[in-house]
Amino acid sequence: MTRQTVLGLRVAPMEEVRVGFVGLGERGQKAVKRFSEIAHARVAALCDTDEERMREWVFKESGHLPILSDHRTPKLLNNYEEVCLSPDVDLVYVCTDWASHTPIALKAMENGKHVAIEVPAATTLADCWALVETAERTRRHCTMLENCCYASCHLQTLAATRRGRMGTIVHVEGAYIHPMDDRWTPWRTEANRQLRGDLYPTHGMGPACQLLGIHRTDFIETLVSMDTNAFMRSDFRNGDHTTTLMRTRLGKTILLQHNVVDPHEYTRRYHVVGTRRSVESSDDTPHSLMSQRMDRRLVECLHKGLPLDIDVYDVAEWCAVSELSRLSIEKESMPVAYPHFLR
Repeated sequence: MTRQTVLGLRVAPMEEVRVGFVGLGERGQKAVKRFSEIAHARVAALCDTDEERMREWVFKESGHLPILSDHRTPKLLNNYEEVCLSPDVDLVYVCTDWASHTPIALKAMENGKHVAIEVPAATTLADCWALVETAERTRRHCTMLENCCYASCHLQTLAATRRGRMGTIVHVEGAYIHPMDDRWTPWRTEANRQLRGDLYPTHGMGPACQLLGIHRTDFIETLVSMDTNAFMRSDFRNGDHTTTLMRTRLGKTILLQHNVVDPHEYTRRYHVVGTRRSVESSDDTPHSLMSQRMDRRLVECLHKGLPLDIDVYDVAEWCAVSELSRLSIEKESMPVAYPHFLR
């Protein structure tokens, strides 16, 4: 059967984007607060398996957030399938743990919903392909909530690139160097205990791929990765520092670094090399501002019927680094072929 791509997908403009939030932990709560200030958006449903915690939070915030206190109070649910089945929801916004991201997204699209997924949207190649194939079959938007694509330095560099001021971009570097300290969750700890590779690649990968036009004007062909031993956490299979290098069809390169255990200041090490100029920055755009820009842009695109900034092929390409880097490392840092999700 011939695939019908969703590159540049447009859907009918929405006068009001009705959003169902799945996962009311810290990130989900912050997202609901942001959406309370976005025109043409409405919080239609809230969902968390801890129903008591969710109801307590809604009661506490109801006097502060008009979107929770007007006559259109959202449904409170404890099962994500109910959100995906609700006729009152257009967009399912996923803020749960990594392992549940893909199953929720697939259920949403299968029921005619668009879906926005916290990072990483997928952790395996099989899940990357499942997201692509389901988005193509259902003709629904599947995007990832990669707020680093809305960092000030990246937006400025991207605009300069599109105006030709950078010349030809030949190399981009990004990183996620962020000691977890006391922020380790059980599921994140378990991932580092079991797996090697870059487990959180999209903060660096997203901006790099946007600058290089990946799957639009160029494609990644090869990836190679290596890691250090696990010096800081002997119970981890994941090395302290993982380095991944990719080469594109047009002979350009991407370098990513991942380190969540060493006593380092947080940095994304943004570095862009063009034939006319280069840019290097650690970028200090507040997380809240990047997320605000991201959400407003998502609603704007759905409201106006525009293609999204981050499509399902971006989602798959950026997330694929995790398993591909592990495969390269386990093959003694041999190069591995990069899948072409848009064929």
